[in-house]
Amino acid sequence: MSNQQDKPKKYQWLQIAYLLVIGLSSKLCFAQQNIHLEGVLGTSLDLTIYGADAKQSQAAVNALSKEVARLENILSTWQDNSSISFLNRSRKLKQAPAELHEVIELCKQWYDNTNGIFSCRMGKLEQLWQQAQTEQIVPDRVEMRRIARDIQQLPWSTKKQDQDVTLAENVLLDPAGVAKGYIIDLLMLELRAALPQATGIKLDIGGDMLFWGKPKNSHKWSVGLLNDDHTVMDLNDSLSILVPAVAVASSGHQYRYVEIERRKFSHILQPDDGWPMDNPPFAVVVAPDAATADAVATALSTQPASQGIDWINTLDGVEAAVTSAGIQVTSKGWHNYMLNNNRLPHQPQNNLSIEYQIPQINEGKYHRPYLALWITDTRNKSVRHLMLLGESERWAKENTRWWRRVGRKIPGVLEAVARPTRLPGKYHLVWNYLNDQGQPVKPGKYWLHMEAAREGGGHDYQKVSIDTSIDWQEHTLPAKGELGAVALRKEQHSSLSAQLNNPITVVEVRP
Repeated sequence: MSNQQDKPKKYQWLQIAYLLVIGLSSKLCFAQQNIHLEGVLGTSLDLTIYGADAKQSQAAVNALSKEVARLENILSTWQDNSSISFLNRSRKLKQAPAELHEVIELCKQWYDNTNGIFSCRMGKLEQLWQQAQTEQIVPDRVEMRRIARDIQQLPWSTKKQDQDVTLAENVLLDPAGVAKGYIIDLLMLELRAALPQATGIKLDIGGDMLFWGKPKNSHKWSVGLLNDDHTVMDLNDSLSILVPAVAVASSGHQYRYVEIERRKFSHILQPDDGWPMDNPPFAVVVAPDAATADAVATALSTQPASQGIDWINTLDGVEAAVTSAGIQVTSKGWHNYMLNNNRLPHQPQNNLSIEYQIPQINEGKYHRPYLALWITDTRNKSVRHLMLLGESERWAKENTRWWRRVGRKIPGVLEAVARPTRLPGKYHLVWNYLNDQGQPVKPGKYWLHMEAAREGGGHDYQKVSIDTSIDWQEHTLPAKGELGAVALRKEQHSSLSAQLNNPITVVEVRP
């Protein structure tokens, strides 16, 4: 949905011209028609239709406009007379529309699926942030955390028998993180019913997209990717993904924020403390439906990138790319959308396989080591973060070379790449010759750095030269204190025991 400042004039979008850019002839079965409308859900709507004539498409857009208005009257938080606004004011709504019940149910499901990381009950906290912006006083963080946790502990109360909805005290619903996707799914159903002859439909509202069927002369849809800071996915570089009939959503922080005393705070709050992340990530999600893509993208924006990707890898049919601190991490199947894209550099056929060990050290009180592996060029400029085990900045700094040369220069790097420490054992990691921004590195010489530090233990560091331009056989480094033995070798995609992830490394525990 939309913030108050995005509120369009009433029915302004109904007055926008209907644009058919390509192929208006009703005689052409596979004509492509492009429609653009402003002011839909506080943003713009772009519709591409294949296989239907102009008269059918015009009727479909008219029906679509009526359906949008109906859904806004139910789910829009910026319309004072909407069903959800009435519920937030009165605490109870009798005979609530079915769509409101369905969105509330989706909110509950995603709250449970994310262990509270996704929440639709942040309206009270969002009001406090808007008030803080008006007064230009930064909220008290302790008080915001108390309010947030009190809200999260309150139960939902929904009477399905008579369709009444009752809200707990201090709870204001704001389902923006799932409502737009839910509406997009319903609108696609309307379009398919109104356009039985269509062979492909693309529906885009404010950058959240849903695809059905196929575009002309292709089995997949091309989606341009644009990152908030233009460091990873930039339309100027023609970067894109190819997807089948799925949904694509993104969630970022750059253009929507609260500004207080020249400080910018993201509009997306963490449900556990009512405060935005200091270095919030930007996420792009591919999912079977728009509601799922919308909710997942929102959830990824309120947690560290590495933690979010680990969660994504447990979801069926969902893939994501998350950017934090200028570093891109992706889910295990994201590369399927990157391959065979002629506008992207081909992924290297060879990869550097790294098998490393965390040694077993027998002593009274054993603390798991903090381990860093990274790639630099020959001038020691960071190229790729491969692994950082340990999420505490205090102990991550004990890897002094990593911190001095890499970590301290990238604000928020721990949230981007850090993962929990691991027990002694063997691990497998792959570098596919891509840098932190997901681009292939130039063939040549690089350094692989390995450093480990352990509370109450030792501190060790090794580095080894690698050359991506030549073929070479396995090379083994002996164990050194806190660093176990390391085996390096080149491998092709087909020989990898784990599915290659693009461009983040693959990590698997081996018995």
